[in-house]
Amino acid sequence: MNYYYFLVFLVARALASPNGAPQQACSSMTPGHGYNPQTKSSPFIVLPLTNEIMQSSFVPIGLSSVTDDYFRGFLVMAFDNDGEPIGRFSDEGDFRFMDCSNGTNVYVNVNNAVTHSTNADKMFVRLNWMPPSYFTGPVHFRATFVKNVSHYWVNINSSVVNVIPFTSMPSSAEVNFANSTISLLALPLLLLALIAAKF
Repeated sequence: MNYYYFLVFLVARALASPNGAPQQACSSMTPGHGYNPQTKSSPFIVLPLTNEIMQSSFVPIGLSSVTDDYFRGFLVMAFDNDGEPIGRFSDEGDFRFMDCSNGTNVYVNVNNAVTHSTNADKMFVRLNWMPPSYFTGPVHFRATFVKNVSHYWVNINSSVVNVIPFTSMPSSAEVNFANSTISLLALPLLLLALIAAKF
């Protein structure tokens, strides 16, 4: 009997992914270690560092432990309201990027999923994500965290990030200074007048 459990352990270790999630993890976001995911509360969270961004701008995403636990592996994707993977992660950091779009993403190098590249202990990882240029609306991030071969959490959701339309600043934009409204176009003239008054 002990030999049987030892064999199961070896098989599970062989199925583990120290260099990142396998491609087949895209649909289920499970690592395929041979164990069921944890059902108790996750000690790890996905934390967007802002809840609103403009089109074509990055949002920083933190993967963090809320206890003294560490995680060794992760897989993160962004989803729109229809549950479709969307956007792309930047190439800053020691991560491995994946294409989980089934060829439907508008980007050539989609990078719409990101996973670990080593199984070193981690307490915090920072990522950057950008929506497609055409997209506006709500986005949420979903992650899998792996502590070890038999302990992992799936479908850990972030709070919603709203992508709002990009609007350029009007040429006649105004700023309120001490209850006085001054056109931004007038500020350079005002500055020159103050400098001239000193001489």
